[in-house]
Amino acid sequence: MSDSIRKIAAAVVTIGLAVVVVIGLIQGDRTDEDRARSIGSRVKCPVCQGVAIADSPSETARAMMDVVEERIADGWSDRQIIDYFAERYTDSIVIDPPFSGNTLLVWLLPILAVVAGFFMIFSRRKTPVPKPDEVKQ
Repeated sequence: MSDSIRKIAAAVVTIGLAVVVVIGLIQGDRTDEDRARSIGSRVKCPVCQGVAIADSPSETARAMMDVVEERIADGWSDRQIIDYFAERYTDSIVIDPPFSGNTLLVWLLPILAVVAGFFMIFSRRKTPVPKPDEVKQ
């Protein structure tokens, strides 16, 4: 089997396995506690810098997690709960920035890096090593 076919087969298998894992994660049943933890990990604590409210030990974060749990019990969607906090604290409270003009580069840079990596891997050409009798003297 040639080296290029081996690389392509490895890439196909890797992508296939990744798809299976993602589908399994998406289809898994989520409990209310899972939803609260997920939402809490997407909202920053206003007291602790760079820490999600789900991980923060502050009283403010605990109160915000209580609000998340109440909203889930009331039937709010994840997006509605995040928007609720964004309205009160601005979009800076959200850990994942929204996909907009200001944050477009943040969202596209990882994709561009992956594409550049694949380009570098697959465009690399092996130069043949000359045999000793082919070397010019």
